Amino acid sequence: MKKKNPDLSELDQIAREKRKVQFYLRLMLGLGSSCGVMVPIEPFFTTLNELSAKEAALLQAAKDQPDHSE
Repeated sequence: MKKKNPDLSELDQIAREKRKVQFYLRLMLGLGSSCGVMVPIEPFFTTLNELSAKEAALLQAAKDQPDHSE
């Protein structure tokens, strides 16, 4: 039986966080457009960029690790 890669669970967590942030971004943009107000969206994009950078680093680390599944 293969051991689970701990990076996968962290990747799953990052993917869930990205989906949450994207959901709230769309929610805020919808509320802002329906109410006619400007919503600051820079924090959403900053968070998405940070999560994407973490995801890319984990994927690169997983790719660089030798596969020990014999």
